[in-house]
Amino acid sequence: MSNYREFFNTNLIRFVTGSSLLGVTLTCLYFNGYVTILGLVLGMIVFAISEYVVHRYLLHEFPKLMPSLYRGHVQHHQHPQAVKYLFGPVHYDVLFYCAYILLLWLLFHQFSIVVAVVTGTLLYQMYYQWMHYVAHRPITPRTAWGRWMKKKHLLHHSKDGTWYGVSHPAMDYALGTNKQQERL
Repeated sequence: MSNYREFFNTNLIRFVTGSSLLGVTLTCLYFNGYVTILGLVLGMIVFAISEYVVHRYLLHEFPKLMPSLYRGHVQHHQHPQAVKYLFGPVHYDVLFYCAYILLLWLLFHQFSIVVAVVTGTLLYQMYYQWMHYVAHRPITPRTAWGRWMKKKHLLHHSKDGTWYGVSHPAMDYALGTNKQQERL
């Protein structure tokens, strides 16, 4: 039970949890059949792709694009078990979701779709954050999938240029970062 308390006792997780609960409530209130389901799936796909892109490119390959975010990530790699470096600052997420909601509104002009996409993104982010937390804490995942993903993420910490996906390996396989890259 203390792992759950530790996990939910961070500002980022509180923000994502509260936003997810609001999103699920609004998604249910404005449910629009298959359009809502597709919106939820689209939001999850957006986060799944963003997870890889941000981790690989902003936090590893082009750190000068967001130096303060990069510095926090370096701290995480130097102290991978420290809870204070497992989660990014909540203000990045607040700013991201404000811009994301505006962008989705400009694209769809329909509240029910925007809410569904944002909610899908938030729910997947919660899954991602839990997977990342479990990978770095003394927790043995209950499923074979969880154990495998924990192993792959910990390989990322020991081998440069490999396994950027924390919650899924699809992008690593698609872009060839699923193994140690040969260095010239």
